[in-house]
Amino acid sequence: MSSSVTPATLDYLAQRLDELAAQFPTSPDAVDLVTLTDDIGTLGHHLQHAIERAQERFTAPETVYPPERVALVRLARAAAGIARALDTLAEALTYATTGFQREAVEDLAHSPLRNDPEVLRIMTAEKYVAARARLRHTAAALRTASTPAGSSTPRTTGLQTQPAAGPQPRQPNRH
Repeated sequence: MSSSVTPATLDYLAQRLDELAAQFPTSPDAVDLVTLTDDIGTLGHHLQHAIERAQERFTAPETVYPPERVALVRLARAAAGIARALDTLAEALTYATTGFQREAVEDLAHSPLRNDPEVLRIMTAEKYVAARARLRHTAAALRTASTPAGSSTPRTTGLQTQPAAGPQPRQPNRH
């Protein structure tokens, strides 16, 4: 039988999201494209793990009782928040790699700003800040939504709180 999705599972995910968000740069000088791609990969891993966890539980829907269904709804909402943050980081990568002119403001085709590395770093940092806010909001929602009081989920096999593959280590050039 599959392990259940519990408030402890959701708290663990919230903690991971907060930790990742805390490492996101907030200034243009701290932006690094290698780290950005690592962050996208780590966030993608968390999203995949959340989706796999929900799929695993619904292979036998008759064993998913109402309290766990509430937790699974929270997990699905968290997956949506993670996906939005991932989309924001993908936009940051697009700005940083294809340039200001094509992705941000098409009317600046002849502007010296269109390929200015500092402008690209500023835009990337702004996207990081937006993704950080999204992840923190998602983590807070995972922690604050409560399951019905007095309800209990039948015991199943052990709770897996560690993702199958850990996130990649951070790059040391972060300010």
